[in-house]
Amino acid sequence: MLTAAFEPVVSHLTARISQTEMHERLITALGKRVLRHGPTSAKPLEIDLGGQLPVRIRVYMFNATRPPGGRPTGEHKVQLIVPGQRRGERGSFDHGDDRVVLLVGYVAEEDVYVLWDAGLYANFAWSRNVQVKVETIIEATAGKLATQFRQLRPAEGPAIVETLLAAPTERLAEAIDTRIQLSRQRLIEG
Repeated sequence: MLTAAFEPVVSHLTARISQTEMHERLITALGKRVLRHGPTSAKPLEIDLGGQLPVRIRVYMFNATRPPGGRPTGEHKVQLIVPGQRRGERGSFDHGDDRVVLLVGYVAEEDVYVLWDAGLYANFAWSRNVQVKVETIIEATAGKLATQFRQLRPAEGPAIVETLLAAPTERLAEAIDTRIQLSRQRLIEG
């Protein structure tokens, strides 16, 4: 028999929250670093960050869930769909206006943010899956800035190793700074 304390955990295994709530949590987590931001109901969300590394970002944020079937046990995924993209159409992130694009998954039941390298995802199929391993999420829930390496096999050219990050709320700003540095380093190294 399940205890009452266990039941809420089971009911939230694949917690999903609204786009607005995800954006509001992100802004709250970044705190005083946020100089200004666009409407929290907008996707993508544009934010101007101050601090040691002032930057203008464009955030494409998705619920990271672990639905039953189709994925290895415990693996979380986001499904890439950009505004205006329809089933059967290809999509891309908007890298214009000198904004740094962030691809963020939010694991609501663990309050963990996952940051993939948005520059590696261009011209993607509608509802493309992007994954993160459960071990990476667990490291982040323990307070670490977790890293995971994923081998990507593009349609053309050699395989690419992506570094993704997972962070608890209190380390989100650090994770964003690290993600930007890693992406810039990848671009410099060609």
